[in-house]
Amino acid sequence: MTVLLTGATGFLGCRILRALLADGTDEPVHVLGRGTPPDLRTRVEAAVSWLDSPPIQPDALRRLRCFTADMAHPELGIEPGERARVTDGVTVIWHCAALLALQADPVILYRTNVLGTRGVLNLAESAPNAHVLHISTAYVAGRRQSGHVTEDDLSDEAGFHVPYEETKHTAERLVHAWCRRTGRAATILRPSLLITDRRVPDGLPEQPLGVLARLVEHTLRTSADEATRTRILHGEAHGAAMTFRVPGDPGGSLNFVQADYAVSAMTRVMARRARGAGVHTVHVTHPHNTPVALVKSAFEARYPGMTVQISPTIPAPTPLESAVIADTAHLAAYSTQRRTYDRTHLLRAVTGLPDPPPLGTAYLLRALTPAEAPAGL
Repeated sequence: MTVLLTGATGFLGCRILRALLADGTDEPVHVLGRGTPPDLRTRVEAAVSWLDSPPIQPDALRRLRCFTADMAHPELGIEPGERARVTDGVTVIWHCAALLALQADPVILYRTNVLGTRGVLNLAESAPNAHVLHISTAYVAGRRQSGHVTEDDLSDEAGFHVPYEETKHTAERLVHAWCRRTGRAATILRPSLLITDRRVPDGLPEQPLGVLARLVEHTLRTSADEATRTRILHGEAHGAAMTFRVPGDPGGSLNFVQADYAVSAMTRVMARRARGAGVHTVHVTHPHNTPVALVKSAFEARYPGMTVQISPTIPAPTPLESAVIADTAHLAAYSTQRRTYDRTHLLRAVTGLPDPPPLGTAYLLRALTPAEAPAGL
């Protein structure tokens, strides 16, 4: 069984690749990505090797076969004569590659996330025995604020917060249309916000919460005066703590799921995937949402010189608050969500896998702490 994987250098993709290399076989794994095959191999090996679990054999990386591809190019930029080599013996296709940039140009997002998915599905037609696993997101539910989102829900009636959500919704519709047209089978995996408390080295793919922390720190470094930067970023809180107001719902919640659990669940879904034609959709989510108040506590622990105040509106924001709001306003709406996610299909597929533990302030604090403090802080 040969596996084909896109997105192997991403935060989730490198973990899935590590799990595939730990399966105890010597079957090849075909990796698609940008750059020349030697350059791609270097990046992939770096992304996989910093992880220490699951354990892999010393020679596991020799199973990799790297092929140049680009999700934003027609037919992934793969020459017709190369397609046979890429798909030779492939029985499973993991499509993990995506542009996860909430504020990116919608056209660029569409090219990568929608047309890239179409390119992968077209490529799958050259591997007639392959089952496609498409990584989507629980946030295809878009602006839906409350209620219970089932795994078979795929509606755009509520609209979307950002173009990224819409492109992932459209990509799912492509997978459904492809399965109807070809009579093939596919599994759509919808993780929520992935998180880890393990420090990610510089230059390797970061988690969403770490990206948020970097946004805040960048704004503080570029917009705050030196005394404020020192006080907050170095935790040198002398006297009363600085109150920092951010827009959001203090009673809201977010669904974070630990990355290690998500990968274990996804690989079990792959092993026990439905055999009939059509699409099977699985929410890879945490059974319990994490209150926004816990995230607030973690930020205050990370930056002892700052007290965070979450409010639906921020009257007369300070210049620094205005700068942070401008950089992170697209994230504020997520704090208003109170919806839950159905996990029926997931639990049926991962029998024996314990639910992930609830997330606490200590875990979130570790997730917010970079591998090394940025230079100059």
